[in-house]
Amino acid sequence: MPDISISKLEHVPLRTVWAEEAQHFTPWLAQSDNLERLGEALGLTLEPHGIEQAVGGFSADILCRRLDGGDDDESWVVIENQYARTDHDHLGKLLTYAAGLNARTVVWIAEEFRDEHRAALDLLNASTARDYAYFGIEIELLKIDDSRPAPRFNVVVQPNDWAKTVQAGTGSVGELSETQAIQLEFWAGFSELMDAEGDVPCGRPRPHSYMTHGVGISGIRVVSFFTAWNSAREAFSVGELRVALEFFGRDRQARFDGLAESADLIHRDAGQQYHWQPWESESIKRVMVRTDAELEDRDKWPDYQAWLKAEVERMFRVIVPKVRELAG
Repeated sequence: MPDISISKLEHVPLRTVWAEEAQHFTPWLAQSDNLERLGEALGLTLEPHGIEQAVGGFSADILCRRLDGGDDDESWVVIENQYARTDHDHLGKLLTYAAGLNARTVVWIAEEFRDEHRAALDLLNASTARDYAYFGIEIELLKIDDSRPAPRFNVVVQPNDWAKTVQAGTGSVGELSETQAIQLEFWAGFSELMDAEGDVPCGRPRPHSYMTHGVGISGIRVVSFFTAWNSAREAFSVGELRVALEFFGRDRQARFDGLAESADLIHRDAGQQYHWQPWESESIKRVMVRTDAELEDRDKWPDYQAWLKAEVERMFRVIVPKVRELAG
């Protein structure tokens, strides 16, 4: 039998890479690519919003949004980081930040969780409304031989049946509401249409107001919307279909501005005008097209799905190549 050389995983102390939690680890984790790593462990898509967010006389480590978290007021995520073992002080801070920032998803990251703190998070998951989710994450650094250390996020506490709901594609805990059931049915039909006739990638159908289409560039995506919020009327009186190219993360403004320089050419090639949303206060910059829609009228769904398909494909044909050129 031939000799087989097998390496051994080696644990690396966190402080050898991030000397201080607040000054080094938190800013590192708040970057889009690193929140994506954390999101993969949680089964969530996370968008950074800011660090050291003020809550009274305190400040939360990281505030971000769940892009699969439903309406805006349901999508806030607060993350509290802690070196060493968990303690009561950080548990109290975590709950204070969640309440002050209206965060329905709460993530506590530490090197080691005490049993009593696991039990506390389990109790919160069992006793709060289904829209709320509490996670406990143990972080470790690993390397093989002389390799660079790599972080691993180990989920030690999560909402009841979270793994089942994520695997099923719902991204939420508990039974679907009537609106969610409608959304899931609509996106399932749209996904079937795109798989049969389209050439643009689709995300998994989920009970949300949107579906994402990856472009292969971090911080940029195309999103289809089937939503009760009408952006033109700024009201819920009439629903809306929307297709948007979205920029998020630290480079969102520069990327948006670079693309905006080609707005006239884009409109000519597309044969239509797009809406440009450059506002500095927005965490996401958008180039989009929209139309009114009656969401509950299933007889119109085939037309709605065909409209979304055509606009998504137009965006990938006209705008996405220019975005890729700008990204280098």
